[in-house]
Amino acid sequence: MAGSKSILIDNYYLISLIIILIGIVVVGLYYRRRILAREIVLITSLSALIAISRGVMAWAPEVKPVSALIITVASIFGSVPGMLIGALSAFLSNFFIGQGPWTPFQIIAWALVGYLAGFIKTENKVVPMLLSIPLVLCVYSVLVNIASAILITGSLTWDSFVAMEISGFPLDLVHTGFTVVMIFFIWKPFRKKLMRMHTKYRILARF
Repeated sequence: MAGSKSILIDNYYLISLIIILIGIVVVGLYYRRRILAREIVLITSLSALIAISRGVMAWAPEVKPVSALIITVASIFGSVPGMLIGALSAFLSNFFIGQGPWTPFQIIAWALVGYLAGFIKTENKVVPMLLSIPLVLCVYSVLVNIASAILITGSLTWDSFVAMEISGFPLDLVHTGFTVVMIFFIWKPFRKKLMRMHTKYRILARF
């Protein structure tokens, strides 16, 4: 696994861009048509907004609205756009927080969160509040802890992974708790604005 560590450290920008390009291709295949300019603008604008929200909260470890915003946006526009917005948000926000070998793992983690959150189609905010717990603890945190195990210990073993899970658990709980609280406050008002845009202009309309 030492070779994997070296590849990550030397090529994390390239790996990140490849992951994002794959996401763009997936979106293109999903819609099977040319994506409209207004849809590209929406994806990039929402990604930039989420990235800025993370940068503003850079002073508070794990107290960031990124996961809550990705989950909320994906619930409106669907799994594939949610995946791309999650990936772009991670990549762009790391220009504020700091790029590094962990970036590809964060891109994949938030892309998965966005993809899975796309299946949440309820107005009831209790459901996404509950579902955000496994999304953050079992998807995002696990992938980021795998990255930590590789980058800190130089190998990925069960012992190194468990060590990272234990040491990172308090921060993972803070991240999860803040995500739940954010969803409680933003779910209905933010979703209402996005839904109006979605239905009026048929932006990223699901097929």
